[in-house]
Amino acid sequence: MIRLFLVYIFFITNSFAIGLQGLIIPQSGQILATSGTGIAGDIDPALNPAMKVSSHPFMQFSINRWLGDVNGSQTLFRWGNEIPKQVSIQSWSAKDLELWGDSPDNRPLGSFGVHWTAAAFSISHHFNTPYHFGLRIQTHYSHLFTETLSGITLDAGTIMPLGPSLTLGAVIRNIGYEYTNNLRAELPMEGGIGGAVKLPFVKASILTDLLYKSDQRQEFRFGITTNWKWLNVIAGTSISENRNAKSLGFSFNYRRWKINYGIYFHENSAVLGTPKFLDVRRYL
Repeated sequence: MIRLFLVYIFFITNSFAIGLQGLIIPQSGQILATSGTGIAGDIDPALNPAMKVSSHPFMQFSINRWLGDVNGSQTLFRWGNEIPKQVSIQSWSAKDLELWGDSPDNRPLGSFGVHWTAAAFSISHHFNTPYHFGLRIQTHYSHLFTETLSGITLDAGTIMPLGPSLTLGAVIRNIGYEYTNNLRAELPMEGGIGGAVKLPFVKASILTDLLYKSDQRQEFRFGITTNWKWLNVIAGTSISENRNAKSLGFSFNYRRWKINYGIYFHENSAVLGTPKFLDVRRYL
C-alpha cells in the first residue's frame, strides 16, 4: 500500500494527471488556466524553455491547491535581456493522510505526510536568428516514511516566428532519470508541437498543442487568451483518451504588478476537488 501511494505521488507531481498517469503538474496559475497549452505561446519554461526577451526582470510567487489535500507553492525569478534566464523552486505537500493496511479495517492505522520539492533553471538564446532556443534542467526530491525519490530531467525547446501573427514551437521533456532506495520507475518522455495565432482585430491569441508520450498516448490541447491592457481572460481544454478537462482564469496588470488566477475542471472534481492556482508577480 505504501509503495502504491509513493507511485501515485510521483506521477501527480510529474504529470498533469487525474489518477496514476498523465502530464506535468502545472507550476503556475497561468499554465493551469490554459490547461497546459502554450508550447508556442511563451508562457512559461515548464511548457517550453525557449523564452522570448522580457523588457523587465520579475519575481513571482504562486500559491497552489492541487487534487485532494495536496498544497504547494512556487517562487521564481527571471532576468536577462539578451539571454533570458529563470530559476524556480517548487514544493508540494500533503499532511494527515490516513494510512490503511492491506486488510479491511474499521479505522486507519495512523496518519502520515508526503513532501516533494523541485528546483529548476532555464536559459534561452536566439543565436542571432529570428528563432529562440532553450534548455531547462530540473532536480526533484520527495520523501515518504523511510523512502526517498530523487531525479534530474532536461527539457529542450524552440520557438519559431513565421510572421507577425503566427508562431510555431516544439519541445521535448523529461530527458533524464530518477532513483529511489526501494523503488525504481521510468520517467515518461514527452514531445510536442504547438502553434500560436494572434488575432489583432479582437486582441486575442489562439494556442494549440499536440503532445505525444513515450507510453504511446497522445493529447490535444487548445487555449485562448486575450491581450488587453488591464484585465485578460484565459481559457483552455485538454483532450485525450482518458480525460477531457477544461480550465478558466484571468490575468490582471497594474503598473509593476501582475496577478494570474486559474481553475481546472475535470471529470473527478466531485471526489478529488477542483485545483486552483494564484500567482503574484512583481516587475523590477
